[in-house]
Amino acid sequence: KKIAPNPIMFLLGASRQPDDAKDILVCQPSARSIVFRDNLKRAVKAVDNLEDNDAVDDNDSVGSDYDQDDLVRSSRNIRASIRGSIRRSGLTRQESIRHLEDVVDSITKGINDLANSMVPELSDIDNVSGRDIELEGFHVTNVKPLPRLELNANDSVFEPLLESGASGEIASEWTEAEKEVFLILKNQKACVKTIKNSGTDWNDFLEKFQTSLIKEERVSHFPSQHDDIPPHGEIFPFNSFVTSTSLLPELGQKMRCYGQLPAYSIGLVFALPQYSSSGKDTEDEVARRTKTWSWPPGYFAKTEFNVERGRLINGREEALVPLSKIREYNHEYVYKEDHWIAGKLIKGGFNVVPYNEIFLRVGGCSRIVGQKDCASGEERVDEKGTGRSFDRGVGLPVALFVRTNKISDLMALFRIRARISNVFSDKHIQGIPLLLISNEIGVRVFTDSLQQQFLKLVAHKVNPFQNPMLKPLTTVDGYKESSIRQKMEELIQLEKNILHSLTYKECARIAGGFGVTDDSLAFILKHAMIHDQNTNKSHKVQDVVIEGLTFAVRSGDYYTARQLLILYTFVASHSEGYEVGSLGSAATYSDTTLLKIRDRENLSLSLPLPSPPPPLDTDRLRRATNSNGLLAVIGAAQILKAMKDGSARSRTDESCEAIEEWIEYGEKSMAFRVDSWYDQLVAQGDSHIATAKDSNFLAFVSSKAIENRKSFAHKLRQAAPKDNFYDVRFLRVINDILDNMHSPCLRLELLQYVLSLDNRYSVTLVRRSIELAATCMSISA
Repeated sequence: KKIAPNPIMFLLGASRQPDDAKDILVCQPSARSIVFRDNLKRAVKAVDNLEDNDAVDDNDSVGSDYDQDDLVRSSRNIRASIRGSIRRSGLTRQESIRHLEDVVDSITKGINDLANSMVPELSDIDNVSGRDIELEGFHVTNVKPLPRLELNANDSVFEPLLESGASGEIASEWTEAEKEVFLILKNQKACVKTIKNSGTDWNDFLEKFQTSLIKEERVSHFPSQHDDIPPHGEIFPFNSFVTSTSLLPELGQKMRCYGQLPAYSIGLVFALPQYSSSGKDTEDEVARRTKTWSWPPGYFAKTEFNVERGRLINGREEALVPLSKIREYNHEYVYKEDHWIAGKLIKGGFNVVPYNEIFLRVGGCSRIVGQKDCASGEERVDEKGTGRSFDRGVGLPVALFVRTNKISDLMALFRIRARISNVFSDKHIQGIPLLLISNEIGVRVFTDSLQQQFLKLVAHKVNPFQNPMLKPLTTVDGYKESSIRQKMEELIQLEKNILHSLTYKECARIAGGFGVTDDSLAFILKHAMIHDQNTNKSHKVQDVVIEGLTFAVRSGDYYTARQLLILYTFVASHSEGYEVGSLGSAATYSDTTLLKIRDRENLSLSLPLPSPPPPLDTDRLRRATNSNGLLAVIGAAQILKAMKDGSARSRTDESCEAIEEWIEYGEKSMAFRVDSWYDQLVAQGDSHIATAKDSNFLAFVSSKAIENRKSFAHKLRQAAPKDNFYDVRFLRVINDILDNMHSPCLRLELLQYVLSLDNRYSVTLVRRSIELAATCMSISA
C-alpha cells in the first residue's frame, strides 16, 4: 500500500490547538481510526518527515530512521505527560517518582517495537512521489454560522403599514371590529395603556383580569370604590380593577403615550362606555361619582403614591379635570397653535404633547364588538347595564397597538396577541384589531392582508429572533419555569387564511424562527405530507422540516427546533388523523418511558416497537451551530436517521471489532496501553473531544481501562442483533452504556461514531439526544 498526503494532518500531530479554538468539528471516518489513531498519527508524521526531506530512495530503511527519531521524541513527550498526570492523581512526590520510573522503563523498552508493529503501511513504500492510496483520517471543518439574511429586525421597518388608514377615513375592506375601534379613536371614545416590555409588567397586568387582589382587612375596615370586583355571572366573567390610562387626541395625533421607546412599544386600547345625550347622567357625572379620575397632560398624578383609603392626597384632587375638558384640550393640541399644559397656556404649543392620565376601571365584561359579546354572541348594551361601565369595568381591550412600524416591534405585537389569547382564551380575542398608533402619523390598521405581506417579508428577508427578554432565561442548560411558560404562551397562532396564503416553506420558516402553535405547525406538516402522498416519491414534508430547523438554528431557538422534530414524528406516524393536544406542548414534551423498561425479552409483548420516522438530512445544520440545545435536537434527528438507514448497525459491528482488537493488544503490553493513553490525551486537545476531563493515566497502567472497554464492547454487542437497530431497543442499550460512563474518552468517541455525531457531543449531549429520540419513538408507538 502507498499513503497519500493528508491536507489536514496537522490535526493528527501532538500539538494542542489554542484554548479559544472551540469551533473545531470532527467526524470520524472509521472505528479503527479512533481506536488505533496512534497508527495513523505515526504514519502521517513519517510521511510528512519524508516529504520534508524529499530524499528517499528505494534502498533507504524508512522504518529504522523513523523509529529512532520517534523513540527520542515520543519518550520525551510521554515522560512529561506522565509526570503531569501522576501529579494530578494526588500521589505524594515519592510515590509519583516511583510510578514514573516504573512506567518509563517499560515504555523505553517497548516503544521501538511499537513503532515498527503499529505502522505496517510504511513498510510497503517504494516511491514516495508515486503513492496514491489515501490514509483514513479525520474529516475536520470549522463551525460556520448560516449566512445572514437581508434585514435586521431592529433596524428595518414595514413600510406598507403606513398607508393603511392614512386618509383618516374608514376603509371598506376592514373588519367590523377594525372599523369600530378606528371610529372610537377618532372620536376620543377610547383610552390606551402601554406596558413595559421587560420584567414582569405584562405578567402582572394580565394576571389582574383573572385574580382579585382584594385584601379582607381592607374590605372590612376601609372599603374603596377602587377595590377589585371579582368575576360574577356570564356578563362579567373577568376580574375588574383600576389602572392608569391615557385619552389620546383624535386618532392619536401629537400626544405621546406613557413610557419611552423602545421600552414601552406595545399597548392596549380600551373602549369607554357610551352615554346617551338624553340620559339622566352625563359622562362627567358618572365619572365623578365612580371616581374615574382624570388629570390633564403634563400633570403627574402618581396614583400609586397619592391614593389613601380611596381618597386623593397631596393636592391631586384639586388638579382633577373632567373628561369633557380633557377632550377640549386634545382638540386644541391638534387644531390650535396655543396649548394648555398642566394648567398653563403655552403660546405656540408643542409638536409633541405629554400624556394625560385617566384612572379607569378595566375588565369585568368580555370584549364587545357591535354591542355583542365576542365570546357568546349575546347582546351587550352599555345603557342597559350589560355592557361597559365606569363602575363595573370597561371590559377587555378592544385592540392591541404598536408604537412603531419596526419589524421587531411588529413581531412583538404578534407575540403579545398570542399571549393574551392564551390568558383570556381564543374566543374572547379572536379577530382583535392590530394597530399602529404614533403621535407623528396617528392610527394605522394592521389588516389581515398586511399581516400576510409582513409574514412573507419576514419569512424571506428577516433574520429570525427570539423574544430578547426571554432568550437568556430559556436555554437548555438553565431556565426559569415562568419564562418557559411565557415562551409557550407567545407561540403565534397562524389563522387559516394566513396558512393558505403562505407556502409550506414560508410557514415552516416562521415556525422555526419565531415560533407558532402546535396546531398551526401540525396543519403545515399534515398538508405537506398529503402533498407527498398525492405526488409519488416526493419528500416535501422533510424539506419543510429542514427549512424550519434552519430558521430555528438562525434564531438559536432550541424549543422551536424540538417542537419541529416531535411534531414531524407525530404527523409522520399518524397519517390517518391526528390530535396534537395529547402532547401538551410539543416544544417541552418529553417521554423517556421506553428507555426505562428492563424486561427486554418480553418487550415485544408489552409494547409495540415503533420505528423511526423518515430520515432528515441535518449535516449542514450541525456545522452551523454550537448551541447545546440545538445540537441535542439535531443529534436526535441524526440518531433516528442512523437507525432508519442502517448505518448504526454497520458502525456498531465495526466498533466492536476495533475495541476487541485493542483489548487483545492491551492485555499483552502495558507499553501499548500507555502509548494509547498518551495518544488519547493528545487527541483530546487536537480534536477538542467533549470529555469532562483528560484520560486517567493510572487506569491505563492498571487493568481498569481494559475492564471498562471490555464492558463497553459487551454492551455494544447487545445491540448487534439485526432487528434491534430499527426500534427503541437500540436506544435502550446506548442509554445503559451512558449510565456507566464516568470518565469516558475512547468509549465516548466510539459512541459518537456509531450514532453519526461529532466530537462536540459530550455524555450529557449524547444523553439529551438519545432521550429526545426516545421521545419521538414513543410518539410514533
